[in-house]
Amino acid sequence: MDQSVQSKSFRSAGLFWLTILVALGCLPAFANELPGKLVGHGGPIKAVSVSADGKRALTASFDYSIIYWSLTGSEGTVRHRLIGHDSAVNDVAFVPGKNHAVSVSDDGSLAIWNLDEGKLISRLQGEVFKALDVAVSDDGRYAAVARWDGTARVYDLQQKAEIAKLEGHRGNVNAVAFSADGKHLYSAAYDGQIIEWDIATGRLLRPIYRHGWGVNSIARIDEDRLVFGAINGEVGVVSVSKADKIADLAKRERPVQSVKVSTNKKLVGFGDGAGRIEVFNTSDLQRVEASEVAYGPVWDFDFVAGTTQVFHVGLDDFAIRWQVAPRKLSKIESEFPRRFQLAESDDPGELEFRRKCSVCHTLTPDGANRAGPTLYAVFGRMAGTLPGYTYSTALLNSQVIWNEQTIARLFDDGPDVMMPGTKMPIQRLKTVERRDDLIRYLKSATAPRK
Repeated sequence: MDQSVQSKSFRSAGLFWLTILVALGCLPAFANELPGKLVGHGGPIKAVSVSADGKRALTASFDYSIIYWSLTGSEGTVRHRLIGHDSAVNDVAFVPGKNHAVSVSDDGSLAIWNLDEGKLISRLQGEVFKALDVAVSDDGRYAAVARWDGTARVYDLQQKAEIAKLEGHRGNVNAVAFSADGKHLYSAAYDGQIIEWDIATGRLLRPIYRHGWGVNSIARIDEDRLVFGAINGEVGVVSVSKADKIADLAKRERPVQSVKVSTNKKLVGFGDGAGRIEVFNTSDLQRVEASEVAYGPVWDFDFVAGTTQVFHVGLDDFAIRWQVAPRKLSKIESEFPRRFQLAESDDPGELEFRRKCSVCHTLTPDGANRAGPTLYAVFGRMAGTLPGYTYSTALLNSQVIWNEQTIARLFDDGPDVMMPGTKMPIQRLKTVERRDDLIRYLKSATAPRK
């Protein structure tokens, strides 16, 4: 190609993307300074939230913790690690107007955090049903929680109290979103309904959409439009005033796990179970970009204000940045298969450990930051005695000494039966042979090194 023609081509491409970025209000002034990934968790990450100024982030993990980040350095800078839930943390959000955050967990609680101090302000414990999603009103006054007991709950964050229990769905509630004025709440559930509620009275106003499949996620685009993602892979836009779907964005083969709207309300996107993210303009709902950016599901993602970047999370124990426009594919730095996805092994006991235990536990003296303590030298150790790990009261009071018999009982009966109240996830094995293979492997792999 002639150099002058080539030069003009490059300039035209540059001008094209400059025009797009200006139109979207997303000039990436500090995009090159953003971390490529956020490294610090010890298990899969369930949720990510980026602050309105685009300089900070929160991640919530299977390892029971939340990390508060500065978006600096190549792997992010940890400001605080927030510990206070008794189970996997499913969602986290900044509170507008204060340097506070809220989070929800498998333990059924809503936690309120002081981010300046990295401390728990209050933990509001409901019945122990999975709390999957949390949203905060634009004025920072209320938090709403989607729960798997078929309810959505609304909390006054200043009073630190539940003010409404919203009942009307048939099945688990998966997602919540506030109206622009903070007076109404929208909830979505496995029953396929998106329902509008009056917060002041707790009254069910109306279903604004009925989908044939369960709805996993919703987000507010503007005063009248909601975007939703469904189990059957459909992504659509609903008009609140018309109480009907007004547009289809996509239809994927895998369930849609997350939908998000950018801070400036000019971009909307979704992540699905196949690791794909697609981004659209909110003005005309035309697609801006799409990419397969992850091995495994995109459980959550969020836009970075002032840029065309997103951070996405899933089965990895770190969040990954992807540049949407101009398109720049992320280098997928995770290993695949992961430690807990090992498909083949010469040792059936190792295979069981990878599948059942390795998400939460390591086998080395340095247990890292996993959901559970290291299993190094576990045989002969009394439960709840490893220094540096925060155990549940149930386990601390159990008086169990780990050996072949007690570990066999753990997998035969389940931790919920053996030690009621423990935060250990339920793991049972289908056959005695598989259980014995695992115990044999653990006894060898956890033996102290000489």
